[in-house]
Amino acid sequence: MSFKFFKTATICLTLCFISQQSFSQFPKSKKADLPETYMFDYSYKLKMTSKKGDMVLNYYLKKGADYFGYKMDQMEGEQGDMIFVMDKKLNVNVMLMNMAGQKMLQTTSMNMNEIVSDASETNKDFTMKKIGTKTIMGYECQGFMSESDEHEITFYIAEKAPVSFNNMWTANAKNMPKGFDSAWMEKFKNGLMMEMIYKDKKKSKNDMTMTCVELRKTNFSIKTTDYKSFGG
Repeated sequence: MSFKFFKTATICLTLCFISQQSFSQFPKSKKADLPETYMFDYSYKLKMTSKKGDMVLNYYLKKGADYFGYKMDQMEGEQGDMIFVMDKKLNVNVMLMNMAGQKMLQTTSMNMNEIVSDASETNKDFTMKKIGTKTIMGYECQGFMSESDEHEITFYIAEKAPVSFNNMWTANAKNMPKGFDSAWMEKFKNGLMMEMIYKDKKKSKNDMTMTCVELRKTNFSIKTTDYKSFGG
């Protein structure tokens, strides 16, 4: 779905998959292209609940930046600490690892817009409507429901959140679901998804909920020059 907060939901789900895959399947990029430092000023955490168990997705955002960091709690453990940075400007995904004090990174080519392009193609199968509001983490959130024969997806968006993913993709009012109001795009262009409820009408085992459990200021940075590239 091309609407920005739909893309946020799509990218959250997609990154869950990417983070668990072998990076060998993606084309390599060059460390030399990376900025010396990635700086972040907000921590945004989503708790994903499904029949397979719970998972916490940790995002690091910077207002106005065209990159963000992310990791899952499950990444910390025997394999050391691992974090990723998705950089739209460079079209790369950077994996940074700290194993027993040794810092290593691997950079792979990955186009953000291509990751979510398939969602835009399915919009014609969906209808969309505005629903009620609810308060999440102290933010008043507007609800939207998008539905097809196979899926029902409910979103709650905070219009006045201090940070968002808005610089990570371009708004596109084309191919929107039936019932979509283009005024929503303008009103919520800087909105942040605070909850998503996904229902699979044919396979309930795929049902899941993602809810924001933390949104706070932070002073976090990653100095890429402290990391050595895999393979030298």
